Amino acid sequence: MSKTDRSQQILNWFNSERQKDQRELDRNKDRLVKEIKKLKKEDIFPVPEKLTLWKKLKILLLGR
Repeated sequence: MSKTDRSQQILNWFNSERQKDQRELDRNKDRLVKEIKKLKKEDIFPVPEKLTLWKKLKILLLGR
């Protein structure tokens, strides 16, 4: 086997491994995007409690 044949084999192997890694990375990215899309806005940013008039008055008179 000549040196160029061996070099070509190694280069081919390297390229195939790179492609495998890229496909795996793409799958992981897609999975992460799907998981993020499943989240609701309320899960990330909690909705503040709605204050009633009485609660507002209590805060004004007594403080928190």
